[in-house]
Amino acid sequence: MQIKLWGVRGSLPTPMDREEVRSKLKSAIEHARTAWQQEPGRDISDVIDSMHPGQKSIIGGETTCVEVRHGEVELIFDMGTGARRLGVDMMQRGHKGDINVLFTHTHWDHIQGWLEFQPAYQPDNTVHFYSCLEDLEERLNRQQHPEHSSMRFSDLPCKKVFHYIPPGESFDVGDCHITTQPLIHPGGSIAYKVEAGGKTFVFATDTEFYGPEIHERMKEYNRFFHGADLLVMDAQYSLEEAEQRKGWGHTAMTIAVDCSLYWNVKELVLTHHEPAHNDENIWKLFDEASEYLEEFAQQDKELKIYTAKEGDQYELE
Repeated sequence: MQIKLWGVRGSLPTPMDREEVRSKLKSAIEHARTAWQQEPGRDISDVIDSMHPGQKSIIGGETTCVEVRHGEVELIFDMGTGARRLGVDMMQRGHKGDINVLFTHTHWDHIQGWLEFQPAYQPDNTVHFYSCLEDLEERLNRQQHPEHSSMRFSDLPCKKVFHYIPPGESFDVGDCHITTQPLIHPGGSIAYKVEAGGKTFVFATDTEFYGPEIHERMKEYNRFFHGADLLVMDAQYSLEEAEQRKGWGHTAMTIAVDCSLYWNVKELVLTHHEPAHNDENIWKLFDEASEYLEEFAQQDKELKIYTAKEGDQYELE
């Protein structure tokens, strides 16, 4: 399985402003200057490789969209603004035919990219919508009401097929076996577990693990998450923010690490970044989560963690 992140922000798109760009450039230039003072002939690529990820990369500002490919099967999880670039990529690849879109829920940041998804404007494409929502078609129609959109959902040229999956049930797309799991989030949200080729990928955005009952909840969800090879999980907050925003439906980075350790997850990607956090804030939270993992991880448990960045790819072989 190949997993690619096209959008990693939560709540709303968050492009970098001018000051953040200047700050990032300044930090990178200072690092390069020091490196060349110490070793004048050092190769540019080597200098870039030696930089902190916060200096040489960006988190990205697009909202949630994740692509999974396995053999001939392609799955798209959520249609945040990252779906626009995914659609462009699919058109460049010449993708035609069936397109499988799986929705976790229909808050704006998970559906607003659909209107700019180019494959939806191709009459030869059939978009299969999977969700645990019996009224998904009605919800997508509402998003494209003429008061909000220049084109109605029903007028899009692609063919549209809706598949309702009862919460907690499983289904197959090609040779991918997919299981659903309701999550803790206002209005509801669904996690998806994809099993294919002997590997397991879990996508669990927009969920809240916090409070005195957290260990019971971790135990309750263990059966679904246990042993995942790769988990992409909501980690929007710091611990302080999680305390201040109880009931908002999101998890702190260090708590996502706790959950993953309990569930024996192999690799964890921390995603759905808070729009009020710039890249520096996110890397600071990630460094705290890494220190927490190093301090509290049991010796018999190996967990690798990453902070989600737009364009990141993961391979499960």
